[in-house]
Amino acid sequence: MKTTCLFIAFCTSIAMFSQNFEEAIHVLKTIESSAQVDSIKTVYPQWQFFETTYAPKEVVSKNFNQNNISTIKNKSHSVAEKLLETASVLEFRVSYIYLNGDKRPKTEIDSLRQLILEKFNENIPFSELAKKYSDDPSASKGGDLGWFPAGRMVPTFENAIRAHRKGAIFLAESLTSRTNWYFVILKTHEDRATEVTRTVSIQVKNQ
Repeated sequence: MKTTCLFIAFCTSIAMFSQNFEEAIHVLKTIESSAQVDSIKTVYPQWQFFETTYAPKEVVSKNFNQNNISTIKNKSHSVAEKLLETASVLEFRVSYIYLNGDKRPKTEIDSLRQLILEKFNENIPFSELAKKYSDDPSASKGGDLGWFPAGRMVPTFENAIRAHRKGAIFLAESLTSRTNWYFVILKTHEDRATEVTRTVSIQVKNQ
């Protein structure tokens, strides 16, 4: 009897998840622009919504169906993503050194950032400094982030990049309830305009 009850509960859980995920896909089909997303979030607070900006070559690698929707199912959650509008935006390219404030004391970070600026002014290549000091995986590539569109990075990071020209080295940080990040940034290229595609995703927790 106990086994039967557990089986019924399991089947019910699967059915509830299936209904929730199908509902999420249905909701995605009704969204035509990013302007609609905020109002829909209030109707479905149990779901997580994400808005993403992709370069054209990134979109090609995704498997969108005829309704411009793709789905991914993992053990803990499932995600449905829909293509929205294509727009012209700025792209940026920098190299950076990331210092993790959750792993380093602020005094160490302040000293390191000053040391990095001094070494750079002594003509030590930024790529070498990134490989030695950065806490980010990009350190292996000398801190180069490649081209990325406006809206991809945290606001304080992007705003600092916008405020400087090619060749400038400068500091920035992102200090919020979720981020304790410090940066030394070298702007390696001037900004450029490019076309990007925006998407919206809904993540549903598996039951």
